[in-house]
Amino acid sequence: MSASDNESGQASDGGDPGDREQPAPAGRSPYEVLLGGSNEVIAEWRSLVTKEPWEKLPASRLVNSLPEILPRMLRLARAGVTHIDDSLRHIISDAHGHFRRVDGVPLTSVTEEWAYLKRACRHVMDAHGINSGDADRVMERLDVLVDDAVGYTLRGYYRPELDSLRGRGLERREVSDRRRGIPDRRNREKD
Repeated sequence: MSASDNESGQASDGGDPGDREQPAPAGRSPYEVLLGGSNEVIAEWRSLVTKEPWEKLPASRLVNSLPEILPRMLRLARAGVTHIDDSLRHIISDAHGHFRRVDGVPLTSVTEEWAYLKRACRHVMDAHGINSGDADRVMERLDVLVDDAVGYTLRGYYRPELDSLRGRGLERREVSDRRRGIPDRRNREKD
């Protein structure tokens, strides 16, 4: 952490924390606001999860890989991508979902935390004066990626059970395999 960072890991300009809630300068896209304020989004997320029993986890375990996941998801959303890429998929599954189970986070909370993350993004955009229509479009793109993230989080959460199914023909075929032209057995016509 540099000397200009405060205890929460956010850069400090020496001004009042309320100064961060000024409207975004003209020409700054919602994605630039969210990417530049990813620490602000995570701080907002932490304030939203305070009522959850799993919020009592140590901060490093609670936030775990979100500082790595969030900017990558935002960049994918900005690019209009509709699926999480392979490298991010592994981070979400292995460095997030698996550890949510290890930490004893209830299954319903594993999915709810992603809803809190979306709300945190919206709150930050609103605090920075992002036009409502622009914010709505960002949220639509994030919704699609968050749906993917929930699935990969659950895959990491249930990794022990899924690993036990490997080799029995019960594995789920990856979406990327279907895009490469490998047919899905479930879609074959009966002869």
